[in-house]
Amino acid sequence: MSNPSEDRRIDLEIHRAKASSDPFAAAMRATRMPMLITDPRQPDNPIVFVNDAFARLTGYTRAETLGRNCRFLQGPGTNVEDVDRMRQAIADRVPVEVELLNYKKDGSIFWNRVLVSPVFDGDDLTYFFASQLDVTRDRIGGLAPDGADESEMQRRIADLTAAEERLHFTLKAGGLGTWTLDVPNQRLVVSALCKANFGRGPSDEFGYQDLQSSIHPEDYPRWQQTLRAALEGDGEFHIEYRINLPTGDLRWIEIRAQTRFDDQHRPLTMSGISLDITERKEAEAYRMLVTQEMGHRIKNTLATVQSIVSQSLRAELPSNELRKVVAERIEALSGAHDILAEDDWDVAGLRQTIERALRPFNADGRIHYFGPDMEIRHAVSSTLTLALHELATNAVKYGALSGDDGRVRVEWSLQEEDFVLTWDEIGGPPVTPPTRTGFGSRMIEKVLSATVEGSATVDYRRQGVHYELRAPLMALSGSGPGRGLSISK
Repeated sequence: MSNPSEDRRIDLEIHRAKASSDPFAAAMRATRMPMLITDPRQPDNPIVFVNDAFARLTGYTRAETLGRNCRFLQGPGTNVEDVDRMRQAIADRVPVEVELLNYKKDGSIFWNRVLVSPVFDGDDLTYFFASQLDVTRDRIGGLAPDGADESEMQRRIADLTAAEERLHFTLKAGGLGTWTLDVPNQRLVVSALCKANFGRGPSDEFGYQDLQSSIHPEDYPRWQQTLRAALEGDGEFHIEYRINLPTGDLRWIEIRAQTRFDDQHRPLTMSGISLDITERKEAEAYRMLVTQEMGHRIKNTLATVQSIVSQSLRAELPSNELRKVVAERIEALSGAHDILAEDDWDVAGLRQTIERALRPFNADGRIHYFGPDMEIRHAVSSTLTLALHELATNAVKYGALSGDDGRVRVEWSLQEEDFVLTWDEIGGPPVTPPTRTGFGSRMIEKVLSATVEGSATVDYRRQGVHYELRAPLMALSGSGPGRGLSISK
């Protein structure tokens, strides 16, 4: 029958952080053989004791080891069948000896001969005791030719180590994480770099459930469908999807894998790589935005040219004067586009930017602007020009400048450390809010607000469109008050 006081003493000796006078506990701590003890009475059978020899073998400190399941030493190269043998023996509560390919904290591999034995108190299972032995040399020696001497053995070990280091460097340089999924048991083993792709540290737990919960909800059904097709088909798995990091950030991941099946085509393991493709996806989105912007700007330019010609024809000028007026206005329109292509200057005047952007639309002086001049960054000038060009184009096509009586008031002011610019259309036809948000509206609201780190809104008032831009002064000029900002009335 179990002795409660003896059980408490054993628990104390196992869990205490400092060395004790107990001869058996002292021997376990002092031996050069790596040893550990797990507690099957706790969830996931965690490690409750390791000796210093285990820390020297694996590179993990006691603090990094206690409380974790032994599987954290496994990696992509660990044989799943050997792991299954150990898992079954633990479930059956019988001793087992297995040689596993394990991974140290620095990512290097070693062959580990693990002997696991259950410890009973009567019929009660209290602990599992596991000893470890590095048998890497023996495993490699088995590959050496008969009669190989010590130097040959060392050379083969060095060659294999160098090959492993080259593979590790290649994977690291390419940002490729490696992983293996035990499909029937849904057990995932990942490399440190794969964990990093998902925003985890080398010692963090990252299982199959963690992987699934990290997938963006909108991409999860597509991930499930692609995985199911791979497992039911040829086993090739390739997908790109978004993930949510523990920090809340969004990241794009590419996964490629192959599946190993049994004779009945039942999936056993899936092994593959992970790659962070966030930068590539952002570049693709930017190229798509540029393409959309180019197409949109071409359409607007043609519409503006058509409006310029129509307005000029209403003046009933002689043909030679009409030709001159149209040419001058189209030339002014070209000058406004030149601003967007300039990249050989860092700052520009705000008033000059506004004048040049609106010149092709203001031949009859119906656009009025008020505000102090100041220096603004090139990026701000370019984006502001694009937004004003968009607003003016819409005014010519649908708003205050589409008839003869409307006008536009552009005003900007400095309010403490903030910059405020407004665009108001007056005297045009009644405004009807659009039923959908077009690319132009998204551009003048989102792109400009992002450039100036502020807010930009369009309000479709019935008497005329109202646009407002608010931004920190520093974001426009790249400097704060008293640090080189030039303002003049």
